[in-house]
Amino acid sequence: MRVAYAVLGALLLLCLLPVLLAVAAVLLARAAGCIPDGGTFDTCRLLGVDWAEALTTSLTLHWLGLVTLPIAAALAVLLLFLALVDLLRRLRR
Repeated sequence: MRVAYAVLGALLLLCLLPVLLAVAAVLLARAAGCIPDGGTFDTCRLLGVDWAEALTTSLTLHWLGLVTLPIAAALAVLLLFLALVDLLRRLRR
């Protein structure tokens, strides 16, 4: 049962990764003082390197969440169902 929890947890994290990367890009851009221009960054210097292209790519990854978030919700429900079944089995012993 622990393997099932680990696999489902890893898949859940993988499904949430595009949204988490987009949030991280926004937080990093704000910390660097970069202002997006219509959803893209013109220039964003951080530690002497221009991160505009990488931040723009990471920022647009939230669109992938339209596909992965419903899968994440289904995995979360399945994970809760398995936890409930495991709890009921342990209580019967």
